[in-house]
Amino acid sequence: MKKGKLTAWLRIMRLQFYPMTLIAYGLGAAIAASRSPAFGFGVFVLGYAYLFLVELCTILANELFDFPSDRINKNASPFNGGSRVLVEGRLTPGEVKKALYAGLFLLIGLGLWLVMACHPSTRVWVILLLTGCLLMGLGYTVPPLKFCHRGLGELVVGITHSPYVILCGFVFQTGSWTEPVPWLSSIPLFFAVLAAITLSGIPDHQADKAVSKKTLSVLLGQRAAALLSGLFATIAAITGIAMWRLSFQHDKLGLLMLVAVGHGIILVIAVLRLSKIAGNAGRIDRVMQLALSYIIWFGAVPLTVYLLSQRGG
Repeated sequence: MKKGKLTAWLRIMRLQFYPMTLIAYGLGAAIAASRSPAFGFGVFVLGYAYLFLVELCTILANELFDFPSDRINKNASPFNGGSRVLVEGRLTPGEVKKALYAGLFLLIGLGLWLVMACHPSTRVWVILLLTGCLLMGLGYTVPPLKFCHRGLGELVVGITHSPYVILCGFVFQTGSWTEPVPWLSSIPLFFAVLAAITLSGIPDHQADKAVSKKTLSVLLGQRAAALLSGLFATIAAITGIAMWRLSFQHDKLGLLMLVAVGHGIILVIAVLRLSKIAGNAGRIDRVMQLALSYIIWFGAVPLTVYLLSQRGG
């Protein structure tokens, strides 16, 4: 493969977004390990491989079905507006479709392998999670669901990148979905992800509006979307501190959650400034960097607490 093609494929994969899924999935698995010594490392690896492929297929599908919007987007950046690989002609739609079909074919085999690797008592829930994950991922842009064209795109991203993947990490190991800790641990992460994905729609506003893509920015206006993002970031900090006090209060590492509040304040100030010029903001790379790094506090910190407590215990 020529270097230019390899670079194009790496660009279209958008690898900068995958760590969020791995951290949330790892958190769910760590919660499971803290409750049962029977941790299946093979199941963990297979589970993440499936989620990785779903995310890859989702991104490839987005590139294909968001092409009309991406083509006219004047504010594209590493954080919004697609990879630009199709827009710049570095790959053809046919090549991307073949890669998407190959990924979906691999998902079938990998999903069956994962189901068989799980304990028989857990398989029904595993199948439901795997199916739901694929439907929500591809359904973001692929007809007939097209969540992002129905005002549901941000909500779906928030769910799939927080409670859903945390539950996958937990349920693949335990088969239980009624345990409250995975659900509670996902609350601050959900709002942090929601803040970032809402912000990402602001620079895409004109292009999305032109193709009837109903993001929150299009539905509510850019200023309102920016203020809503700030509200989500604030809720993430409040619930993050609450979860620390409830679950991690005996571990000094939990104090790092207080640093997240400082990060959140900086983010909210940046968002408030953005709201004043949202209609003419153009690219908002600095604010997006703040928003995406903010997510780490509500996934990586709890994950680290669990891992260190198990190692110490």
